[in-house]
Order: sequence, then C-alpha cells, then structure tokens
Amino acid sequence: MSGPERAPAAAPPAAVTVPVTGELDHESCDDLLRAVAELLAARPDAEAVRLDCHGMSLCDSMGLSVLLQLRRDVDAAGRRLLLDRRPAHLERLLHLTGTADYLLADHRPH
Repeated sequence: MSGPERAPAAAPPAAVTVPVTGELDHESCDDLLRAVAELLAARPDAEAVRLDCHGMSLCDSMGLSVLLQLRRDVDAAGRRLLLDRRPAHLERLLHLTGTADYLLADHRPH
C-alpha cells in the first residue's frame, strides 16, 4: 500500500541569465541588446531576464541607456528584468541618476 501522492514542489519561475562582463559602454551595448532579444525569442517560457552584473567593470551613460531600454523591452514582452549582483559603481550610478527605483523595481507582468 502506498501513501498519499504528493504534489511536485513548485518549480521556480523560468528565468534566463545573461552575464554582463567588462565595460557596458557604446562598444558593447548593441551586443547586450542583441543577446537579450535573442534569449527572449528563444525562450518564450522565460518569465524573467536576469542580468548578472558581477563582472561589469564600468557602466557609462550609454550603458545606463541600454539598461533603461532593456527594462522597456522586457516589460513590453510581459517579462521581468532583474539586475543581479550589482557592483558598487553601478549602484552609485543608478542612485545618482535617479534610475534605481525604476530599474530595480519588481515589474511583474499582469
């Protein structure tokens, strides 16, 4: 005789992780935009895009612009954008520019 069946544990929401390494500037911005767009297209099941910022050595105004564009693109796709493992220089930039609340808010799709 077997015991009662257990429901499987809920799996965490599907997410794709994109490592951001080196400088996020005018030379690398298009690569990041392209990588995220390709992942969104390839993974329609992904509920979130996680940018792993641990390896980011610099983020200039173009890099910040791309992060803002990614927020709009990911929101428009009905997904979440998460900026994980942010280095201190990125935290400072987000707070100095007043973009932290917007970029770091949990924009859950409805």
